[in-house]
Amino acid sequence: MKRHFFLFLIILSLFSCAAIKEATKKEPVMAVPEGELPTMVAVIPFQNDTQEIGIANQVRRAFYNHFSSKPYRDIELNVVDEKVIHLEKSSGKSGLDLKPEEICGALGCDGLIYGRILDYKKVYAGVYSQLGVEAEVWMVNTKTGKEVFRLKDSVRYHEGGVPTSPLGVIMTAVSTAMNLREIQQVRMVNELCYKFNEKIPSPAGLAVEDRPAIKEVLTNVKDGPFGRGKIIRVGLEGDTGLVATFDIGNFKRGIAMKETKPGIYLGEYLVIPGDNTKDMPLTASLKKPGGYESQWIDVSGFVTIDTVPPPQITGLRAKGFQDRIEISWEALKDIPDLSGYKVMRSEQPLSGYAEIATVEQTMFEDKTLKPETVYYYRVVPVDKTGNESELPNFVKAVLVSKEPILLSGELKKDTILSGTYIVKGDLIVPKGISVAAEPETRVMFDENASVIIYGKTAVNGKDSPVEFIPSGDKKWKGMTVEGGSVSMNGFRIKGALTAMLLKNTEGSIENGFITENDSGISISGTPSVAIKGLTVSGNKTGVELQKTDAKISQANIFQNTDGILMKDFSGEIKDNNIFDNTKNISSEPPVKIGANYIGSVNVDEMKLSGVSVAKVYDGKLPEGKLVDAISNPYASLSREDRQKKAAELVIEAGNYFRQRNYGKASTIFEESLKAFPTADSYYYLALCYQEMKEDDKALKFLKEGVDKFPKDSTLQKSLGLLYYQKGNEEEAKKVFEEVVRLSPEDRQVKFLLERMGK
Repeated sequence: MKRHFFLFLIILSLFSCAAIKEATKKEPVMAVPEGELPTMVAVIPFQNDTQEIGIANQVRRAFYNHFSSKPYRDIELNVVDEKVIHLEKSSGKSGLDLKPEEICGALGCDGLIYGRILDYKKVYAGVYSQLGVEAEVWMVNTKTGKEVFRLKDSVRYHEGGVPTSPLGVIMTAVSTAMNLREIQQVRMVNELCYKFNEKIPSPAGLAVEDRPAIKEVLTNVKDGPFGRGKIIRVGLEGDTGLVATFDIGNFKRGIAMKETKPGIYLGEYLVIPGDNTKDMPLTASLKKPGGYESQWIDVSGFVTIDTVPPPQITGLRAKGFQDRIEISWEALKDIPDLSGYKVMRSEQPLSGYAEIATVEQTMFEDKTLKPETVYYYRVVPVDKTGNESELPNFVKAVLVSKEPILLSGELKKDTILSGTYIVKGDLIVPKGISVAAEPETRVMFDENASVIIYGKTAVNGKDSPVEFIPSGDKKWKGMTVEGGSVSMNGFRIKGALTAMLLKNTEGSIENGFITENDSGISISGTPSVAIKGLTVSGNKTGVELQKTDAKISQANIFQNTDGILMKDFSGEIKDNNIFDNTKNISSEPPVKIGANYIGSVNVDEMKLSGVSVAKVYDGKLPEGKLVDAISNPYASLSREDRQKKAAELVIEAGNYFRQRNYGKASTIFEESLKAFPTADSYYYLALCYQEMKEDDKALKFLKEGVDKFPKDSTLQKSLGLLYYQKGNEEEAKKVFEEVVRLSPEDRQVKFLLERMGK
């Protein structure tokens, strides 16, 4: 069998040698009358009538390589391309629409060579291959406007192709991208252009230059793009004993090549950090010492050098499950040459990282893990050149245990909690030790159990909150941090005597829910924490602050018996929603606080004790607007006197309303609300603003009235009609549905609901 195979290869080789001999046979030169040939010629971009991308440019460059050895004064291709592009922009025409004399006027030539690729075929089937290319070229003398000649030719290879040249053997040995088929295609295009140029006549009167002969140039351009440490290789076959160099566009010129065998020249360029260039042509040169030089443009592609690494990733997360750890991160955007992400793992935080996978997605599941082992992960983006970003910060995770783990006593080492735990008695984190909780961790506490932290604690449950809850229906003591450091983001604490007791503790507490405790969060001493985005609700005391300069912002503190209790407080409370507590804020001694939403803009309705405010929000944040706090002049009157005063003001305002003096009426109606608010006052006040075409103010007072008198169907209906009038059908539907519940016989509202497609 092996004997027959080698016999088959010999037959193929003999057939191919005959094909080469036929293809390179000397063609007769076309006869052209003297004087019709131009002398300064430009080879403009060829047209492509095939589906093979890039073949027209490849044939054009190969044609130019041969044509440049003829006794014409030719213009370099990059100069031609630059001038043609500029001419297209200035004239508003495409290259096909430009007249020959326009192009030559810009280039300073008197002749143009056009080309068109008519057919291209590439079929590979095992050792059998079929390659073919057909094209035509023609020359136009722009002085006479005549076509000087037109040539059409083709080259086709069959039955296994052509034997590899000596240069081809060397280049396939040093290139990872180039193979025999690539060389076969380059040589086919080269032979087609050789055949064309053998037929093209030379102009009279121009001496034939004795330039060095270049037979073939091969490169490893297809190994690109080239990153740091990569090598660009060029091979040239031509006359022996000469000086060979190659250029990478304008980036690097005159790179020396060594003659390793007679007529075989090889050169290399090692890419170093800081090298960067894109789509540069690669040109090889062969020069006689002190004499003529020949150049050859590589037809296999352009050189791109890229040593710029992609940026670091952000949002790196690791989450443990019973059988795996999931690592995820934010996708890099607008990085067109991104190749993938290298996932690295270690059992140490700072060293020992090894690659475990390279992925294109922004998530990886690590399943080759040991239980009760902390794993650290880093993810490094890699581009197509092989450049890697700088190492990002690590994340860590452990496998989640299947059964709840008992915790008690003093921790002896840094610990990561991931899964379900039961705490009995006191769990102590001593100074110098850290405890961390991963997303979805649940820590349950027996009656009177607690966690006492003197070291560091970190809770990372922003996406999936960490829970600290009682194991039964009895309260646990809570979490105490004394002289330690806390970083908590995303958690729930409930069912404790004091959910969080922070003494002389630094750090931050964000995005947590503290509910159903005797005391929610108690802070004392310095240093102190910064609290942001907490929800504190359903506790006897929501927040207690004593001799501390803690900062509280963007919190929601509501439906507690005491919202905030302060004693000797020197910190900052602003941009919070503090409302619907039995007593919103109390302080000893009296203090002034920043702007918050405290249930009303009227100071006497804010349920404050020992607290003064100058600015407040007129609604819940983030929608509420900053306004001046209003001190009610009627606050000292009895309820009966306030009702009496309000009635007098409503009568006065009604008189102005009937006179259509809506400005005066609205002012007095607003004053009546300070004395004693009623649903009628809100209703007529909104009508005043509607009549004055101030719908936003009308909407504000209707919403405020509905909040205070939710069972008044007239106010509800007016609010719904105003929403409907403003085109907000979604809000109108909600309000109309409440109106129907309050007044089932309201036919107008029913009609509108049906019209809106209820």
